[in-house]
Amino acid sequence: MRLAPLRGETNLSYLDRLADRYRLGVRDLIPALLQVGGGLFKGYRTDGEVYLNAEGRARVSVFCRVPEEILQRALPAWTAQEPLSPDGAGAAGRFRFGAVVPAAGEGCRLRAAARTGRTKPARVYLQPHTRICPRHRRWMLGTHWIDGGPADTEQVDLAELPQMAAAHRRHLDLLRHRPDAARAFEVPHAVIVSWWAQQWPEEELWPHRTRQVTPLGADPGWWRLLARDAVTYPETVALTSVLTNEHTRQRLLADTGGHLPHTLAHAPALVSQLARATRRPWLAERIASTSAGPLLLWVQHCARADADPAITDRLWMLHMAHRPRLIARELTAYRDAAQQPEKTAGGPHDWYQASIRYNWRGGEKLIPTTWPDDNPTP
Repeated sequence: MRLAPLRGETNLSYLDRLADRYRLGVRDLIPALLQVGGGLFKGYRTDGEVYLNAEGRARVSVFCRVPEEILQRALPAWTAQEPLSPDGAGAAGRFRFGAVVPAAGEGCRLRAAARTGRTKPARVYLQPHTRICPRHRRWMLGTHWIDGGPADTEQVDLAELPQMAAAHRRHLDLLRHRPDAARAFEVPHAVIVSWWAQQWPEEELWPHRTRQVTPLGADPGWWRLLARDAVTYPETVALTSVLTNEHTRQRLLADTGGHLPHTLAHAPALVSQLARATRRPWLAERIASTSAGPLLLWVQHCARADADPAITDRLWMLHMAHRPRLIARELTAYRDAAQQPEKTAGGPHDWYQASIRYNWRGGEKLIPTTWPDDNPTP
């Protein structure tokens, strides 16, 4: 029977839905179809990906009655890798999971049901602008794998947060009109997460949004971690708009006068602009003394790029020490605290906050040093 793919869907998700149409599991149908044996899906996880060589792709195309060019347009990883057959010829596949697979998660359930006419979920590759389904007002959390299983498969209901739809429209507009907006997003995201971690007493919008998206009866501390990127999305888009604006960089060069700034106080126009863009008048005073972190590094790159054009290529490179801590690790720490109540009289959330040793440098929270498997503090 013919099965159309969904745009942005993972290969594994498509093949799983194909197998489901025949009332089979993907680990039964695909090895039999490719004649590669049962070892194809060794270490199987639902957040993994399966890659096929040309012969394997041709067989799937014939079986599902969908031309390969359509499958290639819809499935981002369709031709991403070319696994070799043990015999040097014939169909071959490779299953992979973990950090080597780009971020993916369950797509909007309502949209998948409307497109497929079935309740079988579909997994799609998640980019910042595809995490929102504007039609059904849902935010896709992705999969946070903890101890061999997904921590949560919920989707955030955005019905009470109309500003999310507005931020999404603005984000799409940036992607259309500013060439570097897509690769730039990682830097503003790291900056916003560093501000989120401060829990400044003046901050009211993020706690309010967190309460709005937390399901009734759910653990608020757990959902504060889980919904972090959704709650901070409007500000991340606003910051991306500011940093990718050529006028912003021109004013920055005028403020720094060709000198390398050591704090954000040396870029007063930028600090004021960020406060206006995020609608937080108090933010300027909070971040002016920042002397480390992703935002200051970006400012320094801008100041140096005028004298050394080669620096421009590093403008959107995020230092490993500035990468936000994975939500899965945050959830693991929180869950472990909840399982050991005798070690924390104040509850898991208080324990989690108290256990993180901060290295304060001008208001920036660097990588927590409690967990030795993390990136070291610079």
